[in-house]
Amino acid sequence: MLGYRKRSFDRAHGLLAVLRNNQINLTALRELQGLLLAEIILTEGRIRTLKSELKTIDPDAPDANLKRFVYLSNRIEGLRRCAFIWRCFGDAIAFLYMDKYALKQTVYNTDNYNAKQSSGFIGGKDGLDAELSLLDDCIAKGIPALLVDITNTIRHGDVCIMVGSDPILIEVKNSAKRLNPRGRKQARSLELLTEFFETDRAKGLRGMPEVRRHAQKVMEEDYAALMNVCIANVGEAGYAVEQPEKGLFYFAARNALADLPELFRDLGLREPLIYPWNMLKSQQTWVPFIPFTLTIQDKEALWDFVQGKLYIMVLLEIDRLEEIAAEFGAKATYDSERDPNFPLGFELVDGLGLSGLSSQMIARAGMDCVSPTSIIHNAIETYRSFAAQKPAERADAAEPTQATN
Repeated sequence: MLGYRKRSFDRAHGLLAVLRNNQINLTALRELQGLLLAEIILTEGRIRTLKSELKTIDPDAPDANLKRFVYLSNRIEGLRRCAFIWRCFGDAIAFLYMDKYALKQTVYNTDNYNAKQSSGFIGGKDGLDAELSLLDDCIAKGIPALLVDITNTIRHGDVCIMVGSDPILIEVKNSAKRLNPRGRKQARSLELLTEFFETDRAKGLRGMPEVRRHAQKVMEEDYAALMNVCIANVGEAGYAVEQPEKGLFYFAARNALADLPELFRDLGLREPLIYPWNMLKSQQTWVPFIPFTLTIQDKEALWDFVQGKLYIMVLLEIDRLEEIAAEFGAKATYDSERDPNFPLGFELVDGLGLSGLSSQMIARAGMDCVSPTSIIHNAIETYRSFAAQKPAERADAAEPTQATN
């Protein structure tokens, strides 16, 4: 579906490459956003046209043109995936300028742990002109800013100021209108997020008495460069495998792999966690991880991946997670049936208590190309520090650290 927009894709990739090398190039920043906005609105227009025709077909009617109904439905879904891809370029902008753990906070509701509903169509949106005016004012003053609606990740505010690791979210409202209940809820959400980003704590965020943010104890290590080596090595053989560390494998191929058990045997894997990039891309369930538009640096490789001609998968041995924990003084057990949200439970050997590592944090090894060793080491050191605090201090700091989120 995106094949007809190859020229725009090439331009978007080129502008992103400029920003990757020079984030103060605000001309490129504005041009890329204008390109993405135009492509998303164009895609939305095509969806509207197809949906109008789709509404004229009753699939339950005896004379229904079911073939046309299925065709239109598939075309609409394909166009939605196109809009998702363009927004992945918007996500790449956000992740270039800001911290990924801070950006994660903008995905979810502020009153619960559910993902906030993504924005609707941009085309014809009330207030878009005002949002663009604010965006242009910021960039004219040398302030990097981002239109929120061209991202999949940022779901609060209208414009995001990118002058530090934390997003500064701004809601653009018509001052002549009083806020309705929805507007008041949005304003309260922005207040909570702003408080959290400015003070590293917020009362009432996601229904918690108080949420705190803690600095990571261990420097995070990533293997994104090695993932790009793996992709580049596909070549004539048609596939490539890289092993960044024990129990972790990157796999890239020109064709989908039919026999996974055979691959597992060849790699010596027993029971791995599987992160199939293509499936998560197609299902549009990539958020809140680093977008593939940023990780895959080669333009043609990224194009092939988007088109479904390049398959990427990360395999992570479950047993290795338990081994890593033991190496850092914790007895760990992986049990997704016991707790699917925090499947890796561990007990500190020195008797300081029990903790767990979330499935989302573990998934950063598969989606962000982060070292699982650094993930688990940081989680253990963070919890060891937390457990060593006085009971009153522990009760006062109820939020799990970024490492366990």
